[in-house]
Amino acid sequence: MSTWQVRQEGSPNAVALPSAEAVMAGLRDVLWGPTDEVKGPTDTAWVAFDAHPQFEEVAAELEAPLAEASDETHLDMNPLIDVCLVLLIFFILTITYESLERAITVPETPPEDKTSKVPKVNFNDIKDRIFRVTAKMEDDKLVILIEKDPVTIDQLYGKMKELIDRTGRREMLLDLDGNVPWGAHTAILDAAKGNGVHSILCRVKPRK
Repeated sequence: MSTWQVRQEGSPNAVALPSAEAVMAGLRDVLWGPTDEVKGPTDTAWVAFDAHPQFEEVAAELEAPLAEASDETHLDMNPLIDVCLVLLIFFILTITYESLERAITVPETPPEDKTSKVPKVNFNDIKDRIFRVTAKMEDDKLVILIEKDPVTIDQLYGKMKELIDRTGRREMLLDLDGNVPWGAHTAILDAAKGNGVHSILCRVKPRK
């Protein structure tokens, strides 16, 4: 019986097999690689499987090209960009809505109807807990009064705080001329909110 010897590439230890068919079966079962070495009964030296005339064809079939390693460090930015765009649109819409909400047109006060069942508000009944802010136009000039004291837009917050600290009143009656610019209206409401005014009664005169 002819004896075949197989060893791993460069190894001094060899395995003896009874036939070339046994060597072929081991090669197909991937017990050895194409670069491992084989020596037949008539061979004078060790030969790699992929260079041996009896096994080179099988070794070539088993030697599949290495698959390209995937780059696991690569980060797909497309989902992140999509999320950022959605958040950007959300914040833009939110800011726009807040701006529009602050600029909503206050409905004009309808003419007094003698038959109306809605009771009139008597300022004298609530003057102990409310202070009055008046905004009107006089000859195209904006006039703002806190109680009876004229103030500028820049003085609104400070003067309102002084009044609240002195009197403890945190409810406001806003008498507003319909011709007053929205910027002034918004400034008055911002000053009231910043000073903790929790109730605002707004009376708007029709535009002229």
